Amino acid sequence: MTNQTPDTQRDYTTILEQQVEEGLMALRRPVSGQFLSALSCGLDLGIGMFMLYAVHTAVTGYYDEPTMKFITSSVYTFGFIFVILGRLELFTEHTTLAVLPVLTDRSSLNELGSLWVVVLVANLIGGALFSVVAVYAGPALGVIEPKAFVDIGKTFVELTPLATFTGAVFAGWLMGLLSWILTSAQDTISRMFTIFIVTFTIGFAHLPHCVAGNIEVLTGLLAGADYTVADFLVFEVLAILGNIVGGVVFVALFMYGHTVRTAGDQSVDINPTED
Repeated sequence: MTNQTPDTQRDYTTILEQQVEEGLMALRRPVSGQFLSALSCGLDLGIGMFMLYAVHTAVTGYYDEPTMKFITSSVYTFGFIFVILGRLELFTEHTTLAVLPVLTDRSSLNELGSLWVVVLVANLIGGALFSVVAVYAGPALGVIEPKAFVDIGKTFVELTPLATFTGAVFAGWLMGLLSWILTSAQDTISRMFTIFIVTFTIGFAHLPHCVAGNIEVLTGLLAGADYTVADFLVFEVLAILGNIVGGVVFVALFMYGHTVRTAGDQSVDINPTED
């Protein structure tokens, strides 16, 4: 019997090709489409954060700290499941996806920069709008105590700048890996499980995610937390920079580099000439 080995080179290049194609689709969407999708993403991610606050309120005082952390980290994943399965424009996915077409010379840095700005700004606006609503709606509905907003927001603001940046690098790295892995996960259950595992890790480790963190820290500020707008802005800038480094360096560049070197000259052409 002849032993057959899997064509790992084909696997690598197939994943890279699909990632490049998805990145190109995002880059080529009209700006209005990018903006509306990213705005919806920021709003929809807020639904998961709303559940996080509600569950935090409900379980506080009933469970020990490790159990509470496990429960709230599980709920933290809901918003990401909504927006990623809904294929909405999430900035931390594009720190990997949209970079790959540039690396394969199928898009330009200007196009990448334009996409990043539009998606990030719309994500942040959507999240900010939801924060304003949540601060009123949660207590008014009787499902959230204002202290929950403050407690969760302070978790990030109390980090040192270096810890915020380092944690954000890890979060960007994980989100980039999530984008890469989802290319191989075809059925909905596998995709949901993958999203859950990655975003649970981000939530459990309190890793700063610039879009989710925007909601968490801003909501705490609006609810009366004892930190300032300047503290919020410092957190957000460091989270954005860290997420970009994590997604671009540790996923896009590394995955692209190892794929093209492993595949060699005999693999599928990942940089076809376009007419």
